[in-house]
This record gives sequence, C-alpha cells and structure tokens, in this order.
Amino acid sequence: MAANQKAPEVQSIKWKGGSYTGQLKDNVPHGRGKFMLPDGTRYEGEWKEGLPHGRGRLMYASGDSYKGEFFKGKRQGYGIKIQADGEKKSGFWESGKLVRAMSLEEMKREMQGKTVPEREKPGITPDWTEPAINVQNLSHRYGRLQAVRDISFSVRPGEILGFLGPNGAGKSTTIKVLTGQLALQQGSAQILGRDIGRDDPILQSQIGVTFEEKNLYLEMTALENLNFFASLFGISKPNSLEALRRVGLTDRARDRVGNYSKGMRQRLMIARAFINKPQVLFLDEPTDGLDPVTAVEIRKTIKEEAARGAAVLLTTHNMNEADELSDRVAFINEGEIAALDTAENLKLKYGKRSVRVRLRDGDEVTEENLPLDGDKSSTRLSELAASPDLLTIHTEEATLEAIFIKLTGRRLAG
Repeated sequence: MAANQKAPEVQSIKWKGGSYTGQLKDNVPHGRGKFMLPDGTRYEGEWKEGLPHGRGRLMYASGDSYKGEFFKGKRQGYGIKIQADGEKKSGFWESGKLVRAMSLEEMKREMQGKTVPEREKPGITPDWTEPAINVQNLSHRYGRLQAVRDISFSVRPGEILGFLGPNGAGKSTTIKVLTGQLALQQGSAQILGRDIGRDDPILQSQIGVTFEEKNLYLEMTALENLNFFASLFGISKPNSLEALRRVGLTDRARDRVGNYSKGMRQRLMIARAFINKPQVLFLDEPTDGLDPVTAVEIRKTIKEEAARGAAVLLTTHNMNEADELSDRVAFINEGEIAALDTAENLKLKYGKRSVRVRLRDGDEVTEENLPLDGDKSSTRLSELAASPDLLTIHTEEATLEAIFIKLTGRRLAG
C-alpha cells in the first residue's frame, strides 16, 4: 500500500440479528469482514452491499462448514462443504445448491480438456418465419412500484432490437423476466416458440445472456470459466480461446478472474454469452464501462452474432450504440414502450431536418440554421450557397436522444 493511501476503516456494527466487524460502505458491510449470529453461525470473507459476495468461509451452528465463492449471499461457484460427520461435498454451486459434484483435481483436469464426456446437445430448429422472442402485454411489479407496464414486442432471427431508455426505465427488468431471473407475473412471452416461466433446459441451452452483475467464478481463469460454462451445455471442445480473442482477452486467458478489472470482467461476460452459439441473445448494457476502442470491437461481435442468425435484445441508454446496432428501436420510459420502429422512421416521423450554414463575417464566423422544408428556406439556402463568404454547409437530422426527449420529456442519461 502506498504511503499516502489510507487503509479501509474497520468498524463493528449490529447486522441482521448478529454482530459484524469489518469494512463498511454507507454503514453496510462491504469489503472484508467477520459476522457472527447468536447461535454460533459465523462467516468470514468478502462482502458486497450487506451480503457475502466473493471468497469466504461459512461455519454453521450445526458444525457444517463451507469454503468457496458466494454471490449475493448464496453459495455460487466452486466450493467445498464439510458436514459435521466429516462427509465432504465439493463442486460447483448455483444459488446455494450443489449443481455439479467435482473434486478440485477433477476440475483442473476438466479445464484442461481431458475428461469432459461428449453429450448430445438438445436443440431447437430455428423458424425464420416466426419471432424468436414474442412478448405480449408483459407487466411486472416490485411491491407498489410498476416497473414494466403492459409491453408487447417481438424480435426475429437475425434482428437486433434496441431497448433505449434511461436507468430505471424497465429495460433490465424485462430481460430478467424473459431469462427466468424474475417470475412472470402478468402477460405472456415465448422464446423460440416455447413459453417462458418454467424450468426448460432445452430452451436455456439456446440462450446467451450478459447480466448487470458479473457472476463469474473469481478463483478460476477466464479460459476455465468459459470451458466450464460450455460443459454445462454439453460442449466438450469449445473454442474458448477464439471467444476470448473476439473480446480482446487472449493475452489474459490464463489469468485468475479475481484479478480482472471491471471492464475485463464485462468482456468475459460477453464471451460467455456467445460460447454456446445461442439462437437468442439478451445483452444488458453490453458496453457499459468499456473504453471506446473495446466498445467498437464488442459492437462488431454483436453484429456478427446477428448475421449468424441470433435474435438480439439489446438494452442501452447509449443512443449512438442503439443507432449503430439496432434494426429497430424501442423507446421505453417508466415501464412503457413510447415508440417502436426503425431509427430512420423515428427520425423521419418525429424529427426535423435542417441545414447549418457557417459564413465569414469580417473577422467573425456566423451561423444560420435553416429547416429543409418550405420554399423560403430553399430560397435563402440558394442565396447563402452563392455567397463568397460561405465556409461550410452541413445537413443535420434529429438524434434519437432528441426524439426520446420529445416523446417522453426525459433525457436518456436521466
């Protein structure tokens, strides 16, 4: 630690019926710390926003213990649970449950591609005449908050639909419902002709998702992460290095993900979404936090996936990204779709075309903006174009940002 860098403060507070000693953020456990309940249950390790998140060790009052990774308070990732009677359960955990038993040695061998059996991957034959995503009158509430209100839309194979709206507009909630992270409350939706809202391994094998939360396995390398997720889809020989090349991580393929920056983890999440060559992609703010050069490369890979035939639902509040990538754009605001069309049609329908003319006026430069509609503008433009003081003429069209503000009264970044 640098001499002028202050160490994170350690404090003790009452928390969730017990006592916590460690680092805090906004008076909530965040960082490293220890927690104990009155019954003797103890946890020591990493925290995020008041929940165990990252590496840690949990000792239960029963005598059982677990050492491994946590995600939002639940066992997730590689870990080892030892029961009070000495029985050991090791492997990969999801949402607190052991989903695949495996010793540490077996995991290392598998990640080297030595022991994964080839399994038949269940498939769904794509129907290019039907929407890959079909949503009808979808609504979702968080208590009294109406996050999504009676929205309907579809996405066809090979199409990119951009969900364009500010934070809190309902974009991420929509994706979470469609991918099963949130229960379907009202309305209906089909993906590849199959109803959502139930456990469907066949359907899940055809979907790729980037989450807002980076739920990666921090103790594993990037290559091991991709190989493991590919194995869950029955893919024994994934081209994981190629997937990492597409997101610019080839040179860090064998580095532990726990040492990755936020942007690198974002790129790895995108590579993971592509690893099973899905027919449907849900990309939630895919270039958020990336530098401009990397963002350009990620947009290129998204276009490649659509060209392959994947239906892409892309959420973003970046109007330039939506304009560049999307075949159609849906403006979503306060849980409702305010408009849905191609970017070009939206600009023609709601925008105003104009010309900006710059002229030399002695030592100064003046500007005139003329609408491209009407005889008066045409006459004035002809006059200016013939002027010896003319410097530049530029045509301008309404941006998606301007149209969004016109329709909703809100800015995309708000």
